[in-house]
Amino acid sequence: MENNQKLANKTVFLTGACGGLGSAIALRLSQQNANLIISDKNPKALDKLCDELVKRDLPEPVMYPMNLVGATPNDYLQLSKQIKEHFGQLDGLIHTAAEFGSLTPFLLYEASRWLKEMQVNVNSPIFLTQSLLPLILKSKGSILFTSDNQQTTAKAYWGQYGVGKAAIEQFAKILAQECENQGVHVATITPPPMHTQLRAKAWPAENPETLAKPLDVADLYITALSDQIS
Repeated sequence: MENNQKLANKTVFLTGACGGLGSAIALRLSQQNANLIISDKNPKALDKLCDELVKRDLPEPVMYPMNLVGATPNDYLQLSKQIKEHFGQLDGLIHTAAEFGSLTPFLLYEASRWLKEMQVNVNSPIFLTQSLLPLILKSKGSILFTSDNQQTTAKAYWGQYGVGKAAIEQFAKILAQECENQGVHVATITPPPMHTQLRAKAWPAENPETLAKPLDVADLYITALSDQIS
């Protein structure tokens, strides 16, 4: 995509930064010279991602390791405080973190697994958004959620992942209406089928050559952020 630098010096917080989609978005944001804060549950993977960006002579992002499974609303409030102290603003919040194990009949779904996936896929993005919303409102920024094809995930065996994506879409619609007169853009992006480890868990025999590349999908997020900036 055209590198028009509209996101230069804009502060963006990205969850799931080490995943296939997340790392692609991180690269695109770095190429835009954004003030990027990357978050993931795996500190070593964050270090590796940071090193890869620096090797490309791109701005070094700020790393914020956070395991969404055990994170609490107080943890998110502490994050908001630190962003305010170090950056003074937050122009974008992008949710790409997701938890998915396998296609499973509900009868065999373990309660512990359901609760873990609910925490990562629903509770965490909602309460993280709540804690960072004052900063987003101040900057009149953007909040981007990541969904999945509802025609697929509403079918048998998709379990909490399917329920979670439907819940996030509904939450995003509610939040968008609450923010529409306050200058904040809230949107849900549903990527096309793309070559990631998460998709391979559901479609292990799929030919990756037929799938979209995460870097191309990342451009959808960059465009959504850029369109909000005057």
